[in-house]
Formats: sequence, structure tokens, C-alpha cells
Amino acid sequence: MSIIFYDYLVNKKDLLDAIEKMTAPDNHKGKMKQLVDDIIHQGLVEFVLQKLHPHYHRTFLSRIEAAPFDPELVAFLKDHISPDIEKEIQLEADKLIALIKKDLTP
Repeated sequence: MSIIFYDYLVNKKDLLDAIEKMTAPDNHKGKMKQLVDDIIHQGLVEFVLQKLHPHYHRTFLSRIEAAPFDPELVAFLKDHISPDIEKEIQLEADKLIALIKKDLTP
């Protein structure tokens, strides 16, 4: 669970609390939290790549691989996608979290 440039846009608190309340062993809870992070990350990277012109894909992926925490990635996306990309990422993250919550509830 490293720091990613979009972390401030993603509210996973309720989801992580739901995992914590489960009766599963702690190591399973940890794995579930890691899976949540992975699903959200892959979903948001895919979302960004769908919006970003293919010419910039390699640059974006190289930058996120080298420094996933770099806040300049948001500036890059604002320049190459939309000034409202933060709101778009937040909405997409909310959709992903809702889908994960739905899968977690019996």
C-alpha cells in the first residue's frame, strides 16, 4: 500500500473498515486490502489510458512506474486529458469501490 498520486482522490475508508470487521484471519484481511489497492490501481490506470491519447501512454506509464507518488502526474493528466481529471478520477474510483463493496457483502 504505497503512496500513489491519486490517493487523495480515493476514499477507501468504508471499504477497509468493512474488511476489518470480517471474521477472517488477519493475514487474509491484509491480502484483501492489498487486492483492493491493486483492483483500484489497475482500474484507474486503465481509466486514464482510455482517456489519454495513445501518443502519451508510454510517457504516462514510465512516469507512474518511476515515481507513482509524484503529484506532477496530475498536472500531466490535466494538460493532456482535461482540467477536470481529478473529479473524473474520483468518480471512477467511487464506481470501483462500489463494485468491490457489492462483491464483499453476502
